[in-house]
Amino acid sequence: MSLTHSQRHARLFERISIPYAWFFSGQTRSYARCFDIGRDALPDPEGKRALDIGCGTGAFTAALRNEGWDVTGVDVARGMIKQAQRKGVPCKVGDILSGLSHTDGSFDLVSAAYVAHGLKTDDRLALFREARRLSRSVVLFHDYTADRRLLTSIIEYLEGGDYFNFIRTVQDELRSVFCDVRVIRVGKQAAWYVCVP
Repeated sequence: MSLTHSQRHARLFERISIPYAWFFSGQTRSYARCFDIGRDALPDPEGKRALDIGCGTGAFTAALRNEGWDVTGVDVARGMIKQAQRKGVPCKVGDILSGLSHTDGSFDLVSAAYVAHGLKTDDRLALFREARRLSRSVVLFHDYTADRRLLTSIIEYLEGGDYFNFIRTVQDELRSVFCDVRVIRVGKQAAWYVCVP
């Protein structure tokens, strides 16, 4: 049986979950700096629920929790979830591309950090639609900008995702799914794509 691109991608992250967890603290600090820049684009987190899609080892989920969100992470790679749970991050296994069991508008914020660029176009659009369905307020994609750097290009090429297409088409794709898209630069190669369902 031949695996889909998404299944191969999930297996890759299953295999690298332990070394990936070594970067948890640094990633969480880096995300905290991003919140210092983009926080005002998000609703007040007090008493609000968030879902972090493709949470990996939980760094962005932890950053959301540190901001005051009642947040749960979800990831298809069981190894990533295991590492996140070891860090005390609330999360569970789930496949966004198959659809999650939550009802429409279950969350005030739905996020995905460095997930979209790794998916092929059809899967990326499925991610965008499911995030829109689950959010009653805002969807936040933390991902790459169109600014390319050699090391990032090499890593993303080796990872086998859709980075090169993503950086060219992401804004048009988002605007085909969401009513409004605001782009906030939060790093040298990173942006928040803040979307209104």
